[in-house]
Amino acid sequence: MTETLTPPVTGSPLAVLFDIVATTARLTLEEERDGAETAAADHVYAAYPDTLGRVVDHDAWTGYPALHDPDLQPSAVAHLGGGLWLHHTITADADYRDVLTLLVPCTCRYGYVPSLIEDESDLQELLQELRPTGGHAVHSGDTGGPYCASTPAA
Repeated sequence: MTETLTPPVTGSPLAVLFDIVATTARLTLEEERDGAETAAADHVYAAYPDTLGRVVDHDAWTGYPALHDPDLQPSAVAHLGGGLWLHHTITADADYRDVLTLLVPCTCRYGYVPSLIEDESDLQELLQELRPTGGHAVHSGDTGGPYCASTPAA
């Protein structure tokens, strides 16, 4: 036998709590953008104090909402110059950990190569590799052009 569920009685504490959640649970798009910018700036300042924390200002970040996809979290990007970008988000899984990715333009100019940055030494190693090319990724065995193995530029 199927039991019909009845909503809580109007005015009951549970009904009032449900009403509160219904009106306040969802952040506005602007609040998501602001939260993403703050999370990115805080993470970079705390986790990369000797590199990115010194050169990427809090105001450099542009936040983006999650677009109501439960698998996506709000994110933020910051331009570093020379076509390089930082992308920050927080994982949607139970860990809720910061994820920082450096987006590096290809030498072929047809796309970007994403590089996950785990810590400051990881960033410094990547920057050492990019320094001889002026901040561009070189593909080994890649001829460039329309067959570039990178992510296409938007």
